[in-house]
Amino acid sequence: MRWFVIVCAAAVGAGSARLAAQSASRPSVWSGSAQLNGSLLYGESVQRVLGARGGVSRADSLLEFSAALQTLYGDASLDESPREVVKRIWLGSLTADLKPHAPWTPFLLATVETNLEKRLASRYNAGVGVKYTARRTAASEVSLSVALLDEQIRPMEDRSGLQPNASRLTRWSTRLRVRHAFTDRTRVSNVIFWRPSATEISRYLVQAQQDVAFGLSQRTALTLTLLNIYDSDAVARGARRYNDGQLLLGVSAGW
Repeated sequence: MRWFVIVCAAAVGAGSARLAAQSASRPSVWSGSAQLNGSLLYGESVQRVLGARGGVSRADSLLEFSAALQTLYGDASLDESPREVVKRIWLGSLTADLKPHAPWTPFLLATVETNLEKRLASRYNAGVGVKYTARRTAASEVSLSVALLDEQIRPMEDRSGLQPNASRLTRWSTRLRVRHAFTDRTRVSNVIFWRPSATEISRYLVQAQQDVAFGLSQRTALTLTLLNIYDSDAVARGARRYNDGQLLLGVSAGW
């Protein structure tokens, strides 16, 4: 499986270089977005979460490159006890799509993650896949993608202070993305990842993110985000639960 990923990635990478040379004289479009959000829960315990997300992309008729970074930080206190960090997540991704406006689009993908709740010091993924866009209009988009990823995981120290060994496996990655604009200022987005092990389907990750944006101006919006992550191996690494989620209110800007 890993050799399949490496060979396919090399083939697509060679194609990317050739297409990039062909499209050097063609106009390209840069775009980007930034978002700040947070939540607060108070009462017997006080919990607060702050988050940020940003991304940039460059696209033309032959190539689209994009990079994104998302982070969440949360702490909590009970009565008069000192505050304790309960959430710290970093999610980063890089993608390269060939012929992004075609119904079928091959792509390269690399991701990195660190997650305190899931006891992940680092998780790296890299692979190759294909995306099928079933619908693309000015107001909506529906796409499904499948990729094969090589993954390396380094857990955090366990409660006794011992450092578990790093592990490596091959995963399938399936992503469903639905976007729709009800009006010029009201938009929704739904992205769901399912990533099972290629050899043990009972070992899997599910990441779901739903966003609703209410436009404040042409480039800014009020946002409501629901993020949920489920990891079937989390408890084995020392996490208290398999899944964690957060509802966040924020503002975003695009250009």
